[in-house]
Amino acid sequence: MAGGEMMVPDWPGRIVGDEGHDRIAACLVLDIQNAPEWAQIVLDRVDAIINGSEDHWEMAMNAYILKMDAAICEIAPAYEEQDEEIVWVPSLEFRAALVAWIEQIDQSTG
Repeated sequence: MAGGEMMVPDWPGRIVGDEGHDRIAACLVLDIQNAPEWAQIVLDRVDAIINGSEDHWEMAMNAYILKMDAAICEIAPAYEEQDEEIVWVPSLEFRAALVAWIEQIDQSTG
């Protein structure tokens, strides 16, 4: 990738090679992309789940389907033929990654 046009998600506590963290990173790159408005919409929904104003949330995106409750976020492949497993991560870890991604987007577009 010349010119660094492809950002790599990073956040506090990120473990490269960890299945859950790698899936979060893939979801950020493929589904949230470099779209701050969309990222903020997703974050608002995540916050509503974590703070208890909503019980659960499900969202089909480009590459993955998110299913989230206050504790656990399921990240499932949107297309079975991609032969990926379903991965579960703590909702707070997904949130931390998303917040860091929004900061990365802001810095790259600002």
